[in-house]
Amino acid sequence: MYVAFKEIRRSLGRFTLLSLAVALLVILLLFFQAVAGTLTSGLTGGLESSSADVLVYDVRARLNPANSLIPAPVITQVSESPDVAAVSPIGLSVFTGTTDGDEIDVQLVGGDPTGPSVPAEIADGRLPQGPGEGLFSGSGFDNPIEIGQTVSVEGIDFEVVGTADDAAFNLLPTLYVTFEDFTSASQNRAGIPIEVAPSLLGVIVVDGADPAEVAEQLTQSIVGIEALERPAAVDALPGVGQITQSFNILYVLLYIVVAIVTGVFFLILTVQKQDALVLLRAIGTGSRDVVTSVLIQVLVVVGAGAVIGTVVTAGLLQLTRDVFGASLDSTTTTLSVAAIVVLGLLASVGAVRRVLAIDPMQATRSGAI
Repeated sequence: MYVAFKEIRRSLGRFTLLSLAVALLVILLLFFQAVAGTLTSGLTGGLESSSADVLVYDVRARLNPANSLIPAPVITQVSESPDVAAVSPIGLSVFTGTTDGDEIDVQLVGGDPTGPSVPAEIADGRLPQGPGEGLFSGSGFDNPIEIGQTVSVEGIDFEVVGTADDAAFNLLPTLYVTFEDFTSASQNRAGIPIEVAPSLLGVIVVDGADPAEVAEQLTQSIVGIEALERPAAVDALPGVGQITQSFNILYVLLYIVVAIVTGVFFLILTVQKQDALVLLRAIGTGSRDVVTSVLIQVLVVVGAGAVIGTVVTAGLLQLTRDVFGASLDSTTTTLSVAAIVVLGLLASVGAVRRVLAIDPMQATRSGAI
């Protein structure tokens, strides 16, 4: 251990450069993860945070909430199913709203605030209880609307009475309102008293029932609908799979680069100090001690890079919060840093094997130390 730290002090420049290289890769990895998390949450949060166990679509919508319209008779049929405890219509539409004199795009979600049309948990305040009240959730890419503020949509003033985290639709500021208010806003925009159909149905199953089985039973027994349990509905949202796959490819590439950079550095370092390692072995230093010295150096260099990268990323995300709306997730960050340290240790296998292959008898040959 003493030799390991002594060598780091004597060659501080090269070890520092490697730590900074690892830190840069960690910054890229964590930054991508934070932005991807915010982007995915803004797309899926509305369904992922829903209090509904099952979501019902028009079969022609192909599991796209924006294209789904549920006929009135279907609501009755779903509510009469023996495994259904509660049903709520969910209306979805994007409107132009006004708050504090500024125009914004706002996603209205109309439904029964006491039923499965609202987030399962609220961060602050309460659920809307009547006309003119709304529950707000931001996507991370927009400015928050605080409790007590008013948002005007198609001549209707909605007072924000509560907020929810990560419950937005379509990366837009989202207001959960009563279905009656949603209907009024839609009719005001159309200019005529049109019939407004819900986009989805939120369903709560009876205690003990399996949501997946209830969804399959509803799909088979009611013509013209397709029902999915909530996690499956989240995965089926358009574009989510492609976004997740694209970012996963980036993550894998960054992990590979970390392993290659660390492995090549320590392999070259081992070759450069070949004579010194032979001498250590010749004077009786065990192979275990020499290998331990290499692994300690890997842990110090990669660990320092990971810590520096994490601190810098947290600072950058805080400075750019108005742009990206992202922050580090403690669990994801811990797992990523642990994976990088493990990859660094695995990448040092080449250097370790070269150390183990050293023959102390080389010191006795002509021209040796």
